[in-house]
Order: sequence, then C-alpha cells, then structure tokens
Amino acid sequence: MSQNVGSSNTAAGMREDMREMKGEAAAAANRMSEDAREELARLRAQVEKLMQERVTPALAGAAETVQDYASRARDTIEHQADALSSTVRERPLLAVGIAALAGFLIGRLTGSTTYVYSSSDRR
Repeated sequence: MSQNVGSSNTAAGMREDMREMKGEAAAAANRMSEDAREELARLRAQVEKLMQERVTPALAGAAETVQDYASRARDTIEHQADALSSTVRERPLLAVGIAALAGFLIGRLTGSTTYVYSSSDRR
C-alpha cells in the first residue's frame, strides 16, 4: 500500500505542478499581451507624430503648388483669350478667313472620300 500512497502523492504533486505551470503560463501570456498592446500604442503614437510633422506639411505644400499652377494657367488662358478677342475686333475679316481655312483643313483631314452626289448624277 505504501506504493499506492506514494504514487498518489506523486500524482497529486504533478497535478499541483501542472496547475502552477498553467497559472505561470497564463500570467506570462497576459504580460506578453500587455507588452504587445503597449508596443502597438507606442508605434501608433510615432506614426501619428510622423504624419503631423512630415506628411501633412508636405501635402499642404503640394496643394499650394498645385493651386499656384492652376492660378497661373487660368491667368494665362484669360490673357490669351483677351488678346485673341482684341485681334478679332481689330481685324474681323482676317479672323473669318482664318476660321474658314481652319474649318476647310479640318474637314479635309477628317472627311472621307465620299461625295455628296453619286458618279451617275454627274453626267
């Protein structure tokens, strides 16, 4: 019987050791989880700081540059339209002639070889 008692003590001791190991493993997992959360929060804070310090100002600078180019383009187009309008007012016949010539050339370049009248109607 002493063997039975000894083996039950050993089994009980092993169960107790297993419970302790399970508790230690759970505590270690909790510590690792908490460490991971802290590291994630730290990394998130770094990303937000970088966004505020570098990316946001760069985007603002790019937006200003694009707005400046758009403003310049609008001013140039308005100036060219005014100059063209003045030229047309000063020389209306020349403007009509140039428009007619441009229309003719565009029609010839984009038109097909078909005619309004068929070849049998020409006789």
